[in-house]
Amino acid sequence: MIKILIIFLVLVGGFFLGPLLQGHQGSAVFEFAKYRVSMSFNSFMILELVGLLCLYLIYCLLNKIFNSKTALGNWLRLKSPKKSIKRVEQAQMLLLEGDYKQAAKLFIKSAKGAKNTTLSYLLAAQAQIDNDELIPANQSLEQAAKSCQPNELFAFQLVQIRLQLKNHEYTTARITLDQLLNEKPRNAEVLRLADQLYYEMGDYQAIIDLLPAMYKAKVYSESQLDQFKQAAYIGRIKQLSTNSDAQTLVKWWNEQPRAILNNMAYQKAMANYLTQLGQANEAEKILKSISKLEQKERT
Repeated sequence: MIKILIIFLVLVGGFFLGPLLQGHQGSAVFEFAKYRVSMSFNSFMILELVGLLCLYLIYCLLNKIFNSKTALGNWLRLKSPKKSIKRVEQAQMLLLEGDYKQAAKLFIKSAKGAKNTTLSYLLAAQAQIDNDELIPANQSLEQAAKSCQPNELFAFQLVQIRLQLKNHEYTTARITLDQLLNEKPRNAEVLRLADQLYYEMGDYQAIIDLLPAMYKAKVYSESQLDQFKQAAYIGRIKQLSTNSDAQTLVKWWNEQPRAILNNMAYQKAMANYLTQLGQANEAEKILKSISKLEQKERT
């Protein structure tokens, strides 16, 4: 803006100083409706600048009126809070009907007259994410970011993380999720998103560390959590057997709680992978423990 102002001043200065240096100010003649008006070129430039200034002041006044949150401003902008509320209701109905694309369009339209534009754009972004429209969803999030208030930041971050998961931006999503886990460690949605992210990344140890909080918050039913727990532990055993040496796997196993060490499914997985790693003695110890558990179950 400053550069444009400097260029403008240089041009205006040239118009004034050029004629003065040559000793002739020049002239400007206008003819209209049989009238003839003549003046010096410098006088013409001064009148033009005054006219431009007046136009700028009128523009500022109209801009202030149009952007005001008064009834007049809303009417001039063709923005109606009532229309916005109606569009939101229609969009919510379309969501229930599964028409995510049309719902997102209505949410975006509702933002023009909504008291909370961030909410409208976030709802639009979520509908677009659910419909795998990832580029429009990113654009809706950018619009939401412009008006996002501190009390809306948490909802914004959750929608942003969902979009990042869809885009496989796992590293970026994890930075925000780790922060949210510190701030809201018992929030069910944060835990769900973290669980999804860790599975996508194959970080089974992170899932194992997350499980106690997930059980406390009752993120899923207990039977579902038990299934996730089994998948996480067996996945971790396989991961360690593939990426580490046998000693690392054995050390990790011995550090687990007694309930894990006595779980038959985990014992069988450990014995299987230890055998593959050539640790027959360690595998034999676990197989003996499995036999004892099976005998107890029979009796």
